[in-house]
Amino acid sequence: MEQAVKQGIKESGLSLVNITGKKFDPVGVTLIAIISESHIAIHTYPEARHASIDIFTCGNGSAAVNKLLKFLKSKFKPKTVRVMEVHRGNPIEVKQKEWITSFSGAGFEVKYHINKLLLSKRTKYQQLDIIDNSSFGRMMFLDKDLQIAESDIKAYDVAMVLPIIDRKNKFKKVAILGGGDGGVLREVLKYKPEAAYMVEIDEEVIKAAKKYMPGVCKKAFQSRKAHIIIDDANKFLDEKHGFDAVIYDLTMHPEAITHVDRRVFLNQIFSKIKNNLNKKGMVSMQCCAEFDTETHKMLKKMLPKYFKNIVFKTTFIPSFCENWIFASAEVKSRG
Repeated sequence: MEQAVKQGIKESGLSLVNITGKKFDPVGVTLIAIISESHIAIHTYPEARHASIDIFTCGNGSAAVNKLLKFLKSKFKPKTVRVMEVHRGNPIEVKQKEWITSFSGAGFEVKYHINKLLLSKRTKYQQLDIIDNSSFGRMMFLDKDLQIAESDIKAYDVAMVLPIIDRKNKFKKVAILGGGDGGVLREVLKYKPEAAYMVEIDEEVIKAAKKYMPGVCKKAFQSRKAHIIIDDANKFLDEKHGFDAVIYDLTMHPEAITHVDRRVFLNQIFSKIKNNLNKKGMVSMQCCAEFDTETHKMLKKMLPKYFKNIVFKTTFIPSFCENWIFASAEVKSRG
C-alpha cells in the first residue's frame, strides 16, 4: 500500500514529505502520507471489505486529487466507489440537516427529505433514525440504510408473507428473523397462526417502532400470539424449534456486522433454518435489490443445498425507489 501511494503521489504531481503506517492485529491498516499540499490518509476495514481514503490538499483545483484517486482505484480495484468532495474553509458545509441519504451498492444513492426528524440515536448495535417524509410517511433507517416506510406495508410485508400462504402448507408456528419494525409480524398475524416468534437483536428498534411507527406495526407486538425474542438469530436457531415457516428479514450483506465471510455466514444460517423447519416447512426471504446481480446469483447457487421448489419474485418497493427480489421455498427432506 505504501508503494502504491508513493507512486500515485509522484504520478499525480503532488510532493511527498513523509509516509508512515500501522498494521493492526488481527486486521486493518492505517497509512498516512504528509505531502507539501497537506496529507493523504487511508484506513482499511477488511472485515467489511471497505477502505476510507481522505485526500486533503490546499492546491488550486482538484486535477491532481482526481488523478491520484484514479491511480489508487486502478491499484486497489474496488467493486464500488463513493466520492464526496468537500471544500474546506470558512464556512464548511458538509451535513444537510433536512436530508438523509441511503446509499445503494448498485451505483446510486437515494436522498430523502426530512419533514421532521422523530428519532436519532446510537443503540448498542447501530445508528437508528426515524423521519417523517411527505411521500412515504414514517421511515426507519439503520446505519443510514432504509429499512421500511409506511408506504411499503402493502408491498414489502405482503411479499414476505403471501408466498407461504399461497402454497397452503401448514402455518401454525412461524418464526420471523429480524423485522424489528413489526411490519412482517403484523402481516403474519392476519392469517391467524397459533404462534409467531419474532427474533430481533436490537430491542431499541422494537421500542422505536411501537412509539413512532404504529402505522407499520399497528398492535402486532401486543398480540397474545406474538412471542418477542431479544436475541441473535443465529443463536436462537441453535436449538431445533420445529417451525412450519421461517421468514428471513435479515440482511444478505452481513460484512459490516460480523467478521465471518458472508458466504460462510449465509450457509450457516440457512442450514440452521432448515434444521428448524418441520417436514414440508417453508422459508420466505428478502434477497436484494434487482441490480444486485452478484447476491442474486449467489443465492441461486446456495439455496438449493437446503431448500427445494425455490421461487424468486420481483416486487417494486415504493420507498426503495427500485425493484426488490424475494424468494420462497420448501425445506429439503433430511437424508
